[in-house]
Amino acid sequence: FVQALPPLVVTTSSYGSSIAGSVYSVVCTMKVVNGLVAVPKIVLMKDSRPPMNGVNATTWNSTMSGGNSTLNATFSPLRTSHGGQYTCIATISIPQISLNITNSSVANISVQIQRPNVTITSSLSGILYSRTQIKLFCIFLIPLEVDTSVVVNTMWIGPRGPITNGNRFNFTTVQTIRVYNTTLQISPLNISNSGMYQCVGNISSNRTYIKASNNSSANISLSIQALPPPVVIISPNGSPIAG
Repeated sequence: FVQALPPLVVTTSSYGSSIAGSVYSVVCTMKVVNGLVAVPKIVLMKDSRPPMNGVNATTWNSTMSGGNSTLNATFSPLRTSHGGQYTCIATISIPQISLNITNSSVANISVQIQRPNVTITSSLSGILYSRTQIKLFCIFLIPLEVDTSVVVNTMWIGPRGPITNGNRFNFTTVQTIRVYNTTLQISPLNISNSGMYQCVGNISSNRTYIKASNNSSANISLSIQALPPPVVIISPNGSPIAG
C-alpha cells in the first residue's frame, strides 16, 4: 500500500540566554519519512541571507537522529548583530520523479544589551570648600559584544533629585568606540551641594531586534565646608603677612 508523502513539517526552537555575551542557539528540525531515498536539506537564513558558518562567532552542525533532521546554529557569544529574523528552510528533492517539497519556519532573536560597567571619580579629594569648583567624571564601558550602533543614555541625580544643565551645573560628554564619558562640573560649590551624587545610564538601539540594557549606576558623596577666612600674621616690622 503506497501513500503520498505527508506534508513537510519544519519546526524552529531556541534555547539559552538572549542577553548579549551569552551562548544562544537556534534549532531547526524537520521530520523525515522512514525509507525516503532523498537526502533532506535544511538551510538557515537571516534577513533573507545565509549567515556564514564560523564568522562572527556563529557555528552550526547538522544531525540525523530518530527520524529527524536537525540543524543547530549556536551563537557564542551572542552579539547585538545576531538579532534579527531567522528562517529555517527545509527541502526534499527527488529529480527522478520531479519531486520538490519545501517548507519553512521562522524564529525571531531579540538580543538584550548587557548592563554596562560604570565608574565615577572626582577631580578633587580631601576637604571640599564652598566657592571652589569640582568635576565629577562618569565612565560607561560599552561591552565588546555590542557590535552595532547604539546610544548611551545618562542622567545625573543630586541630593535634590535629577540635575539639569545650567545654574552652576554643566554637562559635557565624550564618546569613543567603547567608552562613554559624561562629566558634571559644579561651579561654584556651596554648602547646599553636599550629599550623594549618582550617575545613571543604559545603552539602547533603534534596531527592532535589539533591546536596551538595564540601568547601571555609580555613586559618590560630597561633603562641602564653608571656605575658612584668610589668616593674617603680623610680622615683626608690623607688616601683615597673609597665611
